[in-house]
Amino acid sequence: MKKINIGAGNLWKSKGWETLDNAPVDYNYNWQHFGKLWDTKLKSESYDIVFSSHTLEHIPQFRVEKSIFEINRILKIGGKLRILVPDLESSVKAYIKKDKDFFKFSKHYDDSLGIGGNFIRQIVSAGGQTIAINREFEEILGSYAHLFCYDFEMMKTLLRKWGFNNIKKCSPGKSSIPEMHEFQHFVINGKKYDMGHPLVMKKKYLDDDSVYFQSGFDKKWNSQLVIEAVKSKNINFFKTKKIAFLEQSRYNSPLDNIKIRLFFLISNSIDSLYKLSKILKINVVIKKILFFIKK
Repeated sequence: MKKINIGAGNLWKSKGWETLDNAPVDYNYNWQHFGKLWDTKLKSESYDIVFSSHTLEHIPQFRVEKSIFEINRILKIGGKLRILVPDLESSVKAYIKKDKDFFKFSKHYDDSLGIGGNFIRQIVSAGGQTIAINREFEEILGSYAHLFCYDFEMMKTLLRKWGFNNIKKCSPGKSSIPEMHEFQHFVINGKKYDMGHPLVMKKKYLDDDSVYFQSGFDKKWNSQLVIEAVKSKNINFFKTKKIAFLEQSRYNSPLDNIKIRLFFLISNSIDSLYKLSKILKINVVIKKILFFIKK
């Protein structure tokens, strides 16, 4: 049985599982795959289970349908999907009720702008996944983590459209898949720690020579939407009509495309040079020079 955790990062591991992520870090094992959710490069109909925790909300809206199609493509017929995202409906209800406790689960909780500020961070939040550039391409405005948000009806509509059935809402840790009963946790020097433990929250394991990794599946948050579905059929992406409003807000003019491609070429060139410098150990010399300059 083949299983994959999409959006797992490079610290996560569990026996018998593969991972996929696009974080710019080293992937040192053959079960770790580098790729984007909407273009995984993985073999079609090769997995029995796909798990993805708090990844889809980081995907731009015009990549959402391609991402769900891609999960369908890599799953076998009858394969199971378990997906977790922030729950738009419960967040709205908590906002209307002024329920601060609902939002305090997050390590990013901040009372500076009241409950409205915390509500909006569920939908759009700062992070390192997506860079925002002004339309003149002359200034980087910042970077984002959360880009979109879902309720059960939205997810059910998308999953059904892209070849899934038996779509149901679940509670964290409750699943027809036995492995999903194990909550997300850290293992540090062979000992298991809950994700809320101070040692994990403050990243104390980085202060010494600890051996550590992340494992387990669902987060313990009640504010999330947990969904399971079964792949019922294969879908042809290019023959399926996409939802129009999800395709909006893209730069598609010839000039914009030229600018974007130039950014892409420059970025890839820098990445290639950095990788080469690591191979030749030039990066060690550069770091020493930079350290000396800072002093």
